[in-house]
Order: sequence, then structure tokens, then C-alpha cells
Amino acid sequence: MMHVERISAETAAEASRIYVSAWQAGYRGIIPQPYLDALSPEQWRFRLETSIYKDFLLTDGGKAVATSSISPARDVNMQRWGEIISLYVLPEHFRKGYGKFLFSYDIQQLRADGFQDLYLWVLAENHRARNFYTSMGFLPNGDTVTLNIGGKDLLEMRYVNRL
Repeated sequence: MMHVERISAETAAEASRIYVSAWQAGYRGIIPQPYLDALSPEQWRFRLETSIYKDFLLTDGGKAVATSSISPARDVNMQRWGEIISLYVLPEHFRKGYGKFLFSYDIQQLRADGFQDLYLWVLAENHRARNFYTSMGFLPNGDTVTLNIGGKDLLEMRYVNRL
């Protein structure tokens, strides 16, 4: 049975392992491989243990399978918007409905917090994620930023959903 809970100091290590596995599988061929190979759960564990955001862990039958983070908009130009910061699923559980379940939960939480308009950022080269977000009712609004990850410039696109 699927269950969503806030990430705690006790579950941060499990969530951190999901981040690493999902990055290494999902960003293969997008982010430079040496950067992906060097990822460590400790990078996320501390952030999750000290987070100011709402961080969630999805379990199924007691096994951690996905994680997400949401917050009020971090972008000062998007005040009164809610933001889905991240959504990651263990690679062995891709395309089993966990991402859709947790993403829907995130949307529900943001709506309950009073946000009608929502956004997220996605790497332009991450076509699987872009297709997923489109299927969930989010569309690109034309805003882009360039990030440098592992020595490679990557275009990130803003996707929005408005009530």
C-alpha cells in the first residue's frame, strides 16, 4: 500500500539514496558521467535533514520508492505561485505509477496551501520528464535558465500549471 510522509532525520538517508539512483539513471547522457559517478547520498542527506521545504517520501509496502520537494515559489518573479522543486523515483520503479501518485500528492498539498498557480523547472534534454509533466497538465511558458552541472551548460525550462 502506498504511503506518503514528510521526510525526517530517520528517513533522510533513504530519500538521499533515491536522489542518487534517480539522477544516475535519469540524467545519463544529459549530465556528464563523471559528475553522476561522483554523486553521494550525503550530498542530499544533510539538505533533507535541514530543509526549509516540504520534502516527502513515498513508500509502498514499507519500501521507499520516490521522493519529492515542494515550496512557495523560490523565484521572486513568481510570488504567489507554488513550486514543485523535485520529483525522483527509484529507476527500478520507473513507469509503475509512483511518480504520478507522488506528483498528484504534491499538487494537492500546494493547492491546500493556497497556491492556484504552480511551476517547476526541467532540463530541456530530459524528454522523459518533459513528457511526464505535460501529461500531468504542465506546459512550458517560455522561461529558461542555463545551469552548469559538471562542466556542461544545460538549459532548464519552466513548466506551469494555472487554475
